[in-house]
This record gives sequence, structure tokens and C-alpha cells, in this order.
Amino acid sequence: MNKFYHASPITRPEDVIPHLAKRDRHWKKGRSAYELAYAWVGSDGFPDDVSAVLEMIPAFAGATLIEGFFEKETDLETPGRSSQTDLLVLCRCTAGAGVIGVEGKVDEPFGDPVRKWLSDGSPGKQRRLAHLLEILGLEQEQVMDIRYQLLHRTVAAFLEARRHRADVAMMLVHSFSPKHAGYDDFSRFAELIGGPVNRPGSASGEFKVAEMPFHLGWVASRVRP
Repeated sequence: MNKFYHASPITRPEDVIPHLAKRDRHWKKGRSAYELAYAWVGSDGFPDDVSAVLEMIPAFAGATLIEGFFEKETDLETPGRSSQTDLLVLCRCTAGAGVIGVEGKVDEPFGDPVRKWLSDGSPGKQRRLAHLLEILGLEQEQVMDIRYQLLHRTVAAFLEARRHRADVAMMLVHSFSPKHAGYDDFSRFAELIGGPVNRPGSASGEFKVAEMPFHLGWVASRVRP
């Protein structure tokens, strides 16, 4: 039975192409969209590297994948663009129902630092940032050097978990970089939010996002030969 979707079932990795923001430009061997699709589509459940990280978390131990949605757009409840999660996964796990927002990376950064993203002084950006920070329980001065994408991807995972009435949620980076590009930015964010991830290929302990049990994780995989 098919488990991956966008607006229609995804049965081959190439079925993801029409839903990418820049289509063929993003679909290249060694780039994150390509590697993420090939790692997940066709796997019997979770890819092995992902399972290894999930097994480190009691709430996700023995998790089984129900459905996955590539390029899932989540309304962030403020004016502006939705957060487009590379892969949103619904699963059953020890804690009950789980939602995992997966961000695929090779050497792409997690967007601009908040300081730069906010530099035009847009009232819309100020309103959005205030809403994200309210959910995450952070203050603006704490996040000025944090990459903006880390904030909204984490909130997107929380909002989808709340919408699906999940018991636990996670924002998981699935990296295909041999040098773990971006891990330092991710690690700083994880420390700030209260879910430190000690090394690539591991996960945080439980912390809370707006009272929901939450985890962060970093999967370290290799590019397909």
C-alpha cells in the first residue's frame, strides 16, 4: 500500500519533481530533494538511518510510518508564505500518534539569520516572528543570530501535530552532507530551545513546545552511490 503523497500518491522518487519550488533545478543527484526522495520512497517504513535515531527516543521507539507528505505546506497563522516542509510524516509510536517534520539538507543553509531576514523592518515579518516566538517560548533578542528556517520549520511541525491531535512531535534534519554542513547552526538552535542534540546521528531529550512533547534530531546519511 502506498504511503507517500502530495496531492496524489507518490510511488517513485521522481513523482516529487512537480511539487518542488524550482522543479528540475532542485532535482539533481547529490542535492537534498533528490536524496531525500530516494532515501524514503521505497523504504519499508523508515529508512535505516532514521530508525536508528528514532530508537534513541523512548516516545518514538518502535515507530511505524503511516503516511508521508512531500513538500507539505503549513499555514503559519500569520500573513505571508506558508512553511513548506520537505516531508511531513505521520506515525504510530510508543507515545501514541506522532508527527515528524523532516528537513532534507546537503550543504544548503537554514535560510538567513533572523537579523538579516528582519532587516527590512517589515511589519508583516515582525508580526510573524512574534507569533513564532510566542509558540516556541523565546524572546526576539535570543534568536537574532539563529537561522530563520529553523524557527518556522519547528513551528510547522508543532502546528501539524496539533492539527492531527498527535501525542508527540519532532523536527528532524535528514542530512546527506559528509561534513555535517549546517549542524553548528542547528545545534545552537537546539540548545536555545531546550532540546540539545549532542552530535550528528542523534536526538534530543523531550522538551515542550506550547505544552506539546517535542524532540529535535539530526540524521546523518550518505549520498547514494
